[in-house]
Formats: sequence, structure tokens, C-alpha cells
Amino acid sequence: MNGLTPYNMKIVAEVLAGSSYNFQLLNLVGSQPVIVDCGANIGSFSLACKTRKPNCKIVAVEPDSDSFDALKTNLARFDSITLVQAALTDKNGMVNLNSGENDGVANSIFAGKMVSESSSTVESKATAEFLGEVKRHNQVIDVLKMDTEGGEWFLLDTPTPILAEIGVIYMEYHSANFLPRLIEKLDVTHVVYEAKIRFPHRGEIAWVRRDLVPVEQRAFEITPFV
Repeated sequence: MNGLTPYNMKIVAEVLAGSSYNFQLLNLVGSQPVIVDCGANIGSFSLACKTRKPNCKIVAVEPDSDSFDALKTNLARFDSITLVQAALTDKNGMVNLNSGENDGVANSIFAGKMVSESSSTVESKATAEFLGEVKRHNQVIDVLKMDTEGGEWFLLDTPTPILAEIGVIYMEYHSANFLPRLIEKLDVTHVVYEAKIRFPHRGEIAWVRRDLVPVEQRAFEITPFV
């Protein structure tokens, strides 16, 4: 893959192998799912999806110029892929993107431990509006993946009807305070299917729309106060 570095090599390998995201969940959304890859970096998640679901349609979003160039090269051989160079935030316009301390995989519009003092100006798209446009254009979003170094907070402003119809939501989170808020927002329509805590404020979590959870797995729910 183009764009591999000593820092991101392990991360890319984990994604491709299915260690970071449970790709078995793709079997819940049919053979031609519409997948939105937010924070696509150099394309490991999109590549893994195309390998497992060759007929899927992907919208991959990445703001960093170097990563975006690698993304284009790595996915060039595939059909039905739309690439968008932008950061997903709470507004349309331009925004400062802080460079990752070691690699572009940690780039963020927020200050934090993993970013350096250098930054660049990139296009910004309002998360809720962008997801709404993708849904209108494709009639559906079957899978949403977000690894946007804090940008997942903007999902809280996304209208519930947009999120409610998404079959599978994969996410890397960057604040433990964020989790209960999104869990509450998705509580009626989705269930937490899988979660991995790597250390405080970092981990991966997957939601599945409740009607897609296999019947035999629903039987494990215990609700003594309902």
C-alpha cells in the first residue's frame, strides 16, 4: 500500500486483518452496501470492505493531502468509490488541521497529546449535512465508519433519523465522556454489538441496528425492569 510508515504500519495491518473492526458485521447489510468511510487515511478500511464486499459502494473522506494522495492510489483499481478531501466538522468552510505528532493517522482539528505544533488549512464539511447528502444521493447509508480523531463528537448534532437507518456503525472514540451521549442517542434504534477499550479515552465500538441483530442473539437480553 502507498503511504505506509513505520508508525501506521501496525494500525493498517490490524484494520486489514479485522482486528480493529469486526467485518463479519458486513454480512448483516447485504451484498451491495453503501459504506461511508470517515477518516479514511490511506484507505485500509475501504480496501478491507472492497475485498470482502466487491460490489459495495464507498464514499471515503480524508482531509490530509498526503494521506488523500495515497488513498487515491490505493483504491484506484476499484469501481464505485467516491473520494472526498475534507474534514468533517460542525460547519462548511475551511478549518485548521493539526498534524499528527508521528504520522498523518493522528491528524486532528482538535489540540491533544497526539498532535504537533504544525497545521494546515483544509476544507471543512458539516457532518450532519454531509451525511444527509450522501443518504439522499444513495437512498441509504448501510455502514458508517468514523475514525476522525475527535470528530465523532459532531455525530451528536446529526439528526436522529439519519443515524437511525444506518445498519452498522463502526467507530474509534477519543473520549470516554462521548460514549454515553452517543449510546443514549442511538439507544432506541441500535445496540452496542462489540467494544474494545485499548486504554482510557481510546477504543473501538460497533453498533448494529436492532432489527439486524440475529434472532438467536436477541434472546440473550435480560430486561428485569422493562
